[in-house]
Amino acid sequence: MSVYRALFRVYRPIIIPFAAILVTFDLIVTALIVYGAGHLGFSMWLVLAGNAAKYWLLVVGIMLVVMQLRQFVANGATRHEFLAGFAVFGLIVAAGFAAVVVLGHGLESLVLGAAGRRGVGYPTLSATGLLGEFGQVLPEALGYLISGALIAAGFYRWRPWIGLVVMLGGAVPLAVADSLLGVDEFGNARAHLPFLAALALSLLATALAGWAFHRVISDVPIRRTSG
Repeated sequence: MSVYRALFRVYRPIIIPFAAILVTFDLIVTALIVYGAGHLGFSMWLVLAGNAAKYWLLVVGIMLVVMQLRQFVANGATRHEFLAGFAVFGLIVAAGFAAVVVLGHGLESLVLGAAGRRGVGYPTLSATGLLGEFGQVLPEALGYLISGALIAAGFYRWRPWIGLVVMLGGAVPLAVADSLLGVDEFGNARAHLPFLAALALSLLATALAGWAFHRVISDVPIRRTSG
């Protein structure tokens, strides 16, 4: 079995309950706000799902290094195979979560509009706006994932004080993506750069961090478990 397929087997029991809890919580909170105020002036889905997805990916990036790297190499996978599987798995999961965030926003906008519950300031999302929002959410998801992986790799390979230095560099992709492409609860980008410029800077930061992660992990000694 390929590494990325094995990773999906590991994380599927985590992804499905996480998504179910997120949807349930969003429905409850949105219903309470609409019941109390009569309308919703912002996107609760962007608040909850938008933030939960990217921080979940940050944690997954950390776990893939701290937990799965040793397991896969100990069971015969090379570091190159693990890194390739990591890349495929990470891209699919990041794209999947980005799609969920955008489609959820679109569905929320549609339902609130049909019920006459969209308040002033709510970021209405049309069918033509789906692709544009996906183009903002996906680079942010990738930035958080690779930041988590590089931060974990720094602490995994070196002493804590060196890991702290690596952590500063590892945080760059998520910081750049968040500041340039992040979307708030009103659907507004936090930065005012042209989209293509913001996208290029974010992808460049993520690509450089990905290269650094590859360099750190490609020959890292695998720690033995205690006992």
